[in-house]
Amino acid sequence: MGRRRELGSIASGIVGSFASRNNDVDGYWGIGKLYKFAESQSTKAITVNLKNRGIKPSAKEFDLMVCSYSEMLFRLMGKRELPNSWLVSVTIRVEFDVEYQHEHHYWRCELGKPCTLICEILDDIGRTHKANAYVNCLPHNPNRECRSSRFGNL
Repeated sequence: MGRRRELGSIASGIVGSFASRNNDVDGYWGIGKLYKFAESQSTKAITVNLKNRGIKPSAKEFDLMVCSYSEMLFRLMGKRELPNSWLVSVTIRVEFDVEYQHEHHYWRCELGKPCTLICEILDDIGRTHKANAYVNCLPHNPNRECRSSRFGNL
């Protein structure tokens, strides 16, 4: 049986994968698609609930992404022999147009505005295990992006 401190490693793995270019939604980078959706909803943040498989504000187009990251969470819990009963809530919060933070964003050469991703796992004894990722991104624009060749091969 593992220890609760391993939940921090799980949060780090999930947020790292979520921020990566391998996070596809319809063949495009998931963060860019979320950014465009956030703009359409006049919000600067999106929250993905991995335990309950939901997203706020809600949108059906992200169901597959939410489901796959929820499955990743429970797969990682199983690999470490951690009981799911330890999980009270697991969220990924994506915040757009955040303040530039030199220590996190300065070395990024990508185009776009700073974006922060925060994965928080609240366990059954009230401890929060948190991991952050930092990227620069623009809202999704199919005229400026190439669609992944993996599209349709799920």
